[in-house]
Amino acid sequence: MKPSRYTFHIVPDHEGTNRRFSFSRNTIIIILSTLITILSGLILSLIFFTPKALDHQRMKMRYDEVIGERTKVLELYRDLERIKQMELVVQKALGTDLVVSESGEGNLIQTMNDDEINLEPFVNIPSMLPVKGYLTQGMFDNQKADLRQHYGIDIAVPVGESVMASAGGQVVFSGWTPELGNLVVIFHGNEYFTYYGHNKLLLVNQHDNVSRGDVIATSGNSGMSSGPHLHFEIWKEGQAVDPLSYFPELNKTNMSVD
Repeated sequence: MKPSRYTFHIVPDHEGTNRRFSFSRNTIIIILSTLITILSGLILSLIFFTPKALDHQRMKMRYDEVIGERTKVLELYRDLERIKQMELVVQKALGTDLVVSESGEGNLIQTMNDDEINLEPFVNIPSMLPVKGYLTQGMFDNQKADLRQHYGIDIAVPVGESVMASAGGQVVFSGWTPELGNLVVIFHGNEYFTYYGHNKLLLVNQHDNVSRGDVIATSGNSGMSSGPHLHFEIWKEGQAVDPLSYFPELNKTNMSVD
């Protein structure tokens, strides 16, 4: 005859109270059945869901690769469009016949040289910060945020401060653009250009000759801007270059440009 109850004794190694647990046969059967059911469910879940989880992981990796490739394509396209826009601005300002290369190769200005606009007397290398303020953003690829590339630096400055030419040259554009608001572009010779964006007032006109340190605008918050600051870019031979390489005093330890 099978026992109707099972008793378990727990005897400690040292002095202590013995413990006894008693279970009916039916209770033990129920507990064992429940454990077996849970274990079987876990095993079946692993067998069923593991391949799906692996497939999902592979799909996610492929999705990330596609997004990365798409981002690179968008950046290349935007770079080409920015260079085309820059050439068209200069073409309109100077009335020169510029050829925009569809491949994006070659020099930025293909038919204009320094002699044509008489820039030899100017010091054509940017060597002066256009404003005094606080460096809030450097030049970098902002791929994760909005897929837009940042071609220069942002210097926080109150509205109405004087914006000065970083080097001598000739103004090739002074007007409104959707992205940079009131914008001044100066050609310095030797394929150097500087951009001064988000201004409040523009104090120079196209074809004006300027010297290093001349006031060309007042700072503002025009265009696509989240606060008063100057957006400053340097272009050399059709490529945006990091302004921080021209101004080593702007380092990550001391971001002030006072």
